Amino acid sequence: MTPAQIAALAILAVAAVVGVARVVRRSSLGDRAVALDTLTAVITCALLIGASRVDDGLMLDLAVVLGLMGFLTSVTVARFIESRKDDQ
Repeated sequence: MTPAQIAALAILAVAAVVGVARVVRRSSLGDRAVALDTLTAVITCALLIGASRVDDGLMLDLAVVLGLMGFLTSVTVARFIESRKDDQ
């Protein structure tokens, strides 16, 4: 593993810890949604770093699928939050 990959994984680990702390902490639904979206991006980046390490195309496919699912989840949660505000 190259030093750049190790540094990238260390930065991603810090981002994951901060994201998990934000999800666990009692905050608003919007804050939790952003934290979960950040965790999805962190996992996607970790998959891409792993794919560059092992030279496996399956990990690239997983990263693309996870990225698309993260995007769709973010849009769905944003629409849910917006509809909740309209009801109040």
